[in-house]
Amino acid sequence: MFSITESLKSLIATSQHSAGEYTGLTFLYESYIRQHGPATFLNRMFTGKAYISTDSFDADFRSFEIIGEGQCGTVWALTGTDQVLKVMKEGKLDQLWNDSVMHKTVQEAFETVGIALRNDITIPKYGQYITPRHDVFWQPNIKRFSAEITDKHAFLSSRIFGLPLSVRASIVDTLAPKDIRAHKQEFLAREENQHTLVRLYLGRREQRAATRSFRLRNFDLTISEMEYLRLDTHRYATIIARALAILHWRAHVDANDVEFVLGSAPMISTPPTAAELKILNPDNIGFVTHGLNLYHTSVGCWLLDFDQCQSFEKDAAGLELLKKGFWMNDPYYPRPVSTNAMDMALWAVFKEEYLAASGILTDSGMPKDFITAVEAEGKRRQLGGSIFQ
Repeated sequence: MFSITESLKSLIATSQHSAGEYTGLTFLYESYIRQHGPATFLNRMFTGKAYISTDSFDADFRSFEIIGEGQCGTVWALTGTDQVLKVMKEGKLDQLWNDSVMHKTVQEAFETVGIALRNDITIPKYGQYITPRHDVFWQPNIKRFSAEITDKHAFLSSRIFGLPLSVRASIVDTLAPKDIRAHKQEFLAREENQHTLVRLYLGRREQRAATRSFRLRNFDLTISEMEYLRLDTHRYATIIARALAILHWRAHVDANDVEFVLGSAPMISTPPTAAELKILNPDNIGFVTHGLNLYHTSVGCWLLDFDQCQSFEKDAAGLELLKKGFWMNDPYYPRPVSTNAMDMALWAVFKEEYLAASGILTDSGMPKDFITAVEAEGKRRQLGGSIFQ
């Protein structure tokens, strides 16, 4: 019986042998059919080893556009598809590779968890890691980029589509400074205000400064603004708490620098596990899954960005990593120490839901130790004058 390591070695050896047999990739142009006939063309295509040139036939012209920036890569959208490509920034190969590995680790972990713990949050589906050797990708697509690509390490994943225009316009009408509202259409048309994702800052309460630095891409929605909009903040605290528990006790990662955002809901909601499907039926499955969002007209919560995550051991050093992962992140989590009664109520919800979800996933006492450590660190920071220092 092959181990995973032995299976991978065999696959790599087979791929290297095949690469020696084929002297480059086969891209077929429109003239191929005229020269060789349709039967021969089908023969080549049906082998799975030939590719239609995107310069001819009726192949879709899929251009790329930048829709985001991360610490380790630039995010390009493959126009006309539901895919994005995160392309490595200079000197960030190890970080991009870690992002790729941790992304897949987290996705697989969430897929093993019951739908009750993950029904309201989605992770972009991991696609494929692409290296400079992947000519089948780079040769037909390099001209689709609007900027020069020098470091050809990247990975594909499904795209989180930005919020619909009507939602973006309403954010401006409701939360933007007066001078920006006066020029709303011009503001909405700017590139930096496209592809809007909203960061759920349950741990930030200060008022938004009335400055022209206001923009919609990676929009920070504070807890006070959520309350102003009469949003169900306890629901968001529950979603994030359960996701953090899965990250810790099923994916076994510290969740450092992950993001929780609102974007267009996924086209197809997260399905139940096979075990859950076996106990459901056509009459009741609709109560545990959401509707379809084929045209990106609804809003959903997403979890993304895993380049700073690392695995941890169940010991004192691991507990320290979890605590740092909580405090070093942007303020997505409720504040564990506050003089504001609503903040403390929100923390109580977060704490209860995190511990309840963790109790399903592990018999360890470490989840309680984590909460205790976070609360103690919050008190220490409060004495220092700032909950976030």
